[in-house]
Amino acid sequence: MRHVPAAVTVVTVGGDEPRGVTIASFSSVSLDPPLVAFNVQKGARMFPLVERAERYAVHVLPAGRVDLSDHFADPELSGREQFEKVPHEVGRNGLPLLEGMLAVLECEPWAVYDAGDHALFVGRVVRISTGADGEPVLYYQRSYRQVGDVIADRG
Repeated sequence: MRHVPAAVTVVTVGGDEPRGVTIASFSSVSLDPPLVAFNVQKGARMFPLVERAERYAVHVLPAGRVDLSDHFADPELSGREQFEKVPHEVGRNGLPLLEGMLAVLECEPWAVYDAGDHALFVGRVVRISTGADGEPVLYYQRSYRQVGDVIADRG
């Protein structure tokens, strides 16, 4: 799968144990209703938190914030440590919302599917915030990249 570029996102949950995790399996599923999906390894600390969350937020990282990808991928950090030095606000639904993102999609759980050692979470987007300008962080060939040259303009 290293030959398939993936957008780098951070998914956060609120509640008693606010926490975030780096996700590179994010995708759009449906426009009507607006659905998105990502997967989480069943053994991850984040798994039971997403599984029982009433809402979660998907943050699309700008190229200048690669540090957040590494930060939220560190399994040794507690939820408190994850957020103590990262600019964020707590949204009206108790979700930690990272500042300076290209986009933040607040979601309600729609479905969860078993996927081997992972689970696929499908969420219904209930609120979208856009912010920073720029290019998204991509993960490709075991390194962070950003969007390259246009090879065919369809718009």
